[in-house]
Formats: sequence, structure tokens, C-alpha cells
Amino acid sequence: MKPKRESSQRTYCLLHAAAPSRNVAALAGAALLASGCAAVTTADGERLPVASDRFRAYAEGVFRRQNRIATDLAFELGELDPDEAAFDELAAAEDELLAQCEGLNEVAAAARDGERLATGRRLDAARKAPDCERATDAAAAALERHRN
Repeated sequence: MKPKRESSQRTYCLLHAAAPSRNVAALAGAALLASGCAAVTTADGERLPVASDRFRAYAEGVFRRQNRIATDLAFELGELDPDEAAFDELAAAEDELLAQCEGLNEVAAAARDGERLATGRRLDAARKAPDCERATDAAAAALERHRN
């Protein structure tokens, strides 16, 4: 028997440690300063200049949605027995979500804590927002399959 994942509680605590929208605004603002003419292509193919209000709204939406889905995953995993078929699928979805959204979460945590990340790191996080969006979509689909 596999041990229950301890990541559920840890994930919940990490993602909900006071990450208000100002953190997302800080991400977008940092990207704005660092980007010049850089653009990001969203998961649905829309190309957004990083220095735009549309990107700022997009990044905030991705950040908020991945937080909700990660929380849902953490709670679902906490309720499942590790021997259940859905456990491995949801655990893999959680791992992928956390890996792909690491940059957005790092920038938000730094802003929350009053720290500054290097410009290149902030821009890299902004460019990876579509990867976070795709991982969030996949995790949401895994949750939906489990719930049905």
C-alpha cells in the first residue's frame, strides 16, 4: 500500500498563504518592465503582448484558476485511498500543475513577501503562463473524470 500523499496539506498551505491579486499585478507589472515587445501565446492561440492590460488580466486569471484547481486536487487526494485507481491520475495531475505553475507561484510569493526576483526570472514566469494554463486545464479534466 502506498502512503497517503502529504502534498495535499502542504499544497493547500502554499497556495493560500495570502496571495492577493496584488501579487498577480506585480507579476504582470514586472513582466511589463522586463519585456519590451515580448508576447505570449495563450493555450487557445491568442497572442498577447506581455506589456498589455490583456496580458495582465490573462496572467491573473491563470493564477487564480490554478490556485482553485490545485486546492480541489489537494482535497480530493486527501480523501482518496492511495490504492484507488483515481489516486495516481490525480497525483500526477497535481505534480504537473505544481511544476508548470511554479514560476507564477514564485513571482506571486515574492511579491507577497516584498522580495524582488531578477527581471529575467519574472519574464520567464510570464512566458510560461500558457504552460500553467494547459496544466490547469488537464488537472481540471482529471478532477471532472474522477467526480463523474
